[in-house]
Amino acid sequence: MAESIRQRRAFNNSSSEQEPQQKQQQQSQSQSQQQQSSDKQSGGKATGTKRSLTIAIGGVLTLIGVASYTFMRSPTPVDQVSAVTATSAATIAATATPAQITTALQSVATKRSDAQKQLEGLSRKEKREKAWQLKQLTDLEVTAILRANEKTWDAIDGALRVDTNQVSSNDPIEDYLASGDLSAGGGAKYMVGVFDGHAGYMCAEQLAKRMGPMIDNALESISRGGGGKSASAALNNAVVRLTRNTENQWDPLPMALTASFMAMDKELVHDALAEFKRLRDSSKINELLGPAVAGSCGLVAVVDKDAGEVVVANTGDSRALLGVRLDNGKWKAVRLSEDHTADNKMELQRLSRDHPGETVIRHRRVLGGLIPTRAFGDCRYKWPLDVQQALFPTLLAQGHKYATTPQDYTTPPYVTAHPVIVRHKLSRNDKFIVVASDGLYDQMSDADIVDTVAQWYEALDPKSGLATQDKNAATHLIRTALSTDRMGRRNNNLIHQLLAIPPPVSRRFRDDISVSIVTLNEKQNEKA
Repeated sequence: MAESIRQRRAFNNSSSEQEPQQKQQQQSQSQSQQQQSSDKQSGGKATGTKRSLTIAIGGVLTLIGVASYTFMRSPTPVDQVSAVTATSAATIAATATPAQITTALQSVATKRSDAQKQLEGLSRKEKREKAWQLKQLTDLEVTAILRANEKTWDAIDGALRVDTNQVSSNDPIEDYLASGDLSAGGGAKYMVGVFDGHAGYMCAEQLAKRMGPMIDNALESISRGGGGKSASAALNNAVVRLTRNTENQWDPLPMALTASFMAMDKELVHDALAEFKRLRDSSKINELLGPAVAGSCGLVAVVDKDAGEVVVANTGDSRALLGVRLDNGKWKAVRLSEDHTADNKMELQRLSRDHPGETVIRHRRVLGGLIPTRAFGDCRYKWPLDVQQALFPTLLAQGHKYATTPQDYTTPPYVTAHPVIVRHKLSRNDKFIVVASDGLYDQMSDADIVDTVAQWYEALDPKSGLATQDKNAATHLIRTALSTDRMGRRNNNLIHQLLAIPPPVSRRFRDDISVSIVTLNEKQNEKA
């Protein structure tokens, strides 16, 4: 059963005094990020060049195939590594006690409270400028934020190491992480998932709690040919439908992931609506329909030890990367998922096919609002118009500001939670998997991410000559991401500035960042 991880702190991102040239560059960065909002409905994001060998499942297609995007990159010179560039910072990170971390977090809260007062009443432009003049955080305060949510453990009898961390920008954070063993269907399988919420946290929260058990139930239902004793009606129906439409040609794990994504969205969006209509209890509207009004991307990666493969299901714009060390010592980043946005030509073709004659994508967003073209929840793109007209006024009055109908809403649904599945056979060169929300990829390229994690592992060897101030790989990656400007340059002062900016202003500069890194230890590689 999956263990959900969530941070609901006000710890966000910040910044402070800069050199004039750097300040101008950072203001340019902030203007580009101002277009983002916590629900991905008012902004764009950098996605990078795409070359895909992934399998897109737009309807119900037979699943074959392997991995996807690759980026070749030589190891970064040591002087560019976001490891230890300041002895004092490294010493603080290595020696900080729990009591010091607690005190530092209290200091961060005080500084951000003071910063919020300074930002009150200012215009958007004035807030952007003032944000870079706020008092920056100390090395200890930065480390305290980065340490607050880090976790490390082994899985599948030591075949895997898992490092996770989250740093928020929204308050509360809208990202969730989930992980755990999958016990049904036989074999040793371990899942990690990231659920990047928008329009609030309620949809992502439900996904993190329920997706692991849902996948287990799906595996059980498939093994029984449908009708698993623990499966919901929505899940059993999904399994039966997929089995019939594909003539039972899918392997159990890809089918279980697809059925779970489809059933979960039906339960959140349509079954909850039916239950609310049945109860006719207005006091239950937020509990039952809040997750449907909110939305979330979702990505789940399952390492199947016995099969020697990783299977990834993705809906939205979170991303999974594979770190591959080649025989010549260089590192390669392989995408195990494909972003579902207007930059994806296959998604544009799918929307044109499903909605002939309509202009679905406007300003690079679905009906001018939503950036991901696939997502859980987001009932404003799925419910019939008459249902929206009946319920949205009440939901809007209860604080669900996205309980509004998009313009030119004629042929719903416009957004689907149907995942794209990618299967990759693991080899001895495959070393780790990075699963993260789009907040990480806003800050760094795929190649930089893999290089950063690779260098962290190399620094564990005393002979490497490298050093790292973080014992957690995800913490090291987030520290590096927040120390990287939009030009890909490392600036160790930047993180002190970004983490000082309080919410909600911080959201104009960066997103929530949630990361899981799965190390494929030698036992797994030998099996593969």
